[in-house]
Amino acid sequence: MRLPRGQGEAGFTLLELLVAMTLLSLLLVALSGGVHFAGRAWQMQEERIGRQGDINAVQNVLRQMLASGQSFEGDSGSLRFVGKLPAALARGGLFDIELYRSGDRLLLSWRPHFKGLSASLPHNEAGLLDGVAGLDLAYYIVPKGWQRVASDKSKPMDLVAVKILLSNGREWPSLMIAPAINAPVTNASSKPKT
Repeated sequence: MRLPRGQGEAGFTLLELLVAMTLLSLLLVALSGGVHFAGRAWQMQEERIGRQGDINAVQNVLRQMLASGQSFEGDSGSLRFVGKLPAALARGGLFDIELYRSGDRLLLSWRPHFKGLSASLPHNEAGLLDGVAGLDLAYYIVPKGWQRVASDKSKPMDLVAVKILLSNGREWPSLMIAPAINAPVTNASSKPKT
């Protein structure tokens, strides 16, 4: 039995369904591309934040060690001094410390400081930072000014400038450190004369 015109079953034709599915597919492809882009941008930002955190940690360690160091000697690519290691290494006493670059890494090596015996002791080495393309050290010594080489251990330097060029072409913020001045210890119980 045939139904009269206009009273047929309501619905979509096959062509209308294909067009709707095609449009829905294109919309899903566009949305998944946007979600993928946002996920990748998020991941890259997390990597940058992690990298910046690493740089800040390295700068803090260098600041702490150089500020308490003494007997500095170095050139534009390496620095040797006597000082204390960071508290995180849980090693007390003085150490002969060297900061230098090897390949694409910023390295720190140390051995216990004993007068006359230090050269024969084995040294430890730790990587401070990866992805380093260049290390540039400079030393400010009064009255000479900025020097590329510091070889007189008896003359305390006033500033140490540390510049590092990262392999991605970025330069980390310049680090200027003033080593501690060896001042005579005063007796706290003595009163100034009036």
